[in-house]
Amino acid sequence: MNELAFMATGLYGKPLAKQNSALIRLVTPWKYGYKSIKSIVKIEFTDVRPPTFWSTAVPKEYGFVANVDPGTPHLRWSQEWETTLGTNEKIHTNIYNGYGEFVERLYS
Repeated sequence: MNELAFMATGLYGKPLAKQNSALIRLVTPWKYGYKSIKSIVKIEFTDVRPPTFWSTAVPKEYGFVANVDPGTPHLRWSQEWETTLGTNEKIHTNIYNGYGEFVERLYS
């Protein structure tokens, strides 16, 4: 639960198209460009983090902080740099993709 997370049922004033998800999609802005929920079948609240497809299939590549901490290296590439769209400029990746004040408590 986070004030930046929300459930989307549409995009640009229209219902979600199949390529954008199913009927409803969880949006977490600090995780853009990473593995995320594509469709929701059920919602279950729990006090422990359940295993996910990627954390089970390749646990060394997709840990919980794998995309939000540039200091956590991926096995096959660096996460310290990112390329901006439109300019191809390389910039340092911000921890938590720039949303630290809102989400860092989720990762402690």
